[in-house]
Amino acid sequence: MKKKGFKNILAMFITITIITSIFSTNVFAADYSVVFGNTPPSIVNFNSPLSSSSTSGFVAVNSKWNQPRPSGSNPHNGVDLQAAVNTNVYAPYDGWLTAISVTGDYDIDFLVDANNNNIQDDGDYHIRFYHMNSRETAGKKSKGALIGKSGNQGTSAAHLHFGICATSTGLKWLRNEVNYRHLSSTNWNSGKDLDAYAQVQWNGNIASITAYIRNDGIKEYFSEVRMYYRTTTTGAWTDGGNITRSGDIYNFDFTGKVPSGTKVYWMIRLIRSGITQAAFCPAKFYQPDNNPNASSYAYGYWTNTVN
Repeated sequence: MKKKGFKNILAMFITITIITSIFSTNVFAADYSVVFGNTPPSIVNFNSPLSSSSTSGFVAVNSKWNQPRPSGSNPHNGVDLQAAVNTNVYAPYDGWLTAISVTGDYDIDFLVDANNNNIQDDGDYHIRFYHMNSRETAGKKSKGALIGKSGNQGTSAAHLHFGICATSTGLKWLRNEVNYRHLSSTNWNSGKDLDAYAQVQWNGNIASITAYIRNDGIKEYFSEVRMYYRTTTTGAWTDGGNITRSGDIYNFDFTGKVPSGTKVYWMIRLIRSGITQAAFCPAKFYQPDNNPNASSYAYGYWTNTVN
């Protein structure tokens, strides 16, 4: 009897273990660390970090800023560019190079001299470069100057990870597309290839964003782009439903949704097929619950008034 009882207990333990492992693959603990921000302190015309000039270096994008993905930071906290080991990396703008070690021995923090006055008075305005194989000496660098070579330190495949950041109150990754809008549509789609969402606009009661995925250079679309809104700064979010796509643009018309003259606070959730974790527009938290009404944390939002 004791032997039979032991077998029953063992069988029950194995069953529970299997069930737990099955469900744990699709369950994640929400993380409300603030790791994303909006636009940098000022908008200037960046070069590609893979070119010394403004007319080249627009290589394939492996993964965009704030893009949900199956491994690594999810959503992605910067931009991954295709780059073989020892590809030259250049300063996208004037600024100061500082040596740091995050993913490897040769990472770079680059403070931007946005107003080109050779004084560090441009605010919390940094660019990070990760997985580097070498870097130049610290100090002031001109736009287009060599700052190092790309590599594969801290990652399985060689590439260049870069992104605009703020660092004064903890590292926050900012939108990159705004500093590449000066490019033509044939070069990183005027910057829109770099960020999961871009061109956030409000025109005549219509909220719109440009949104798509870059997966190792291949363009994909989100499986769902959903509007959430409310008419107060706190309280429950209204699920506005899935937004229809036209080309790369998603438009949501607030006409008739709330009375004229009402201020609306709105955000958009981005779902990628096969990835559990959603991204949000505006980006704020690292891995918040996909249901904004499931938490008391203050998700980011845009504010506009319905006419």
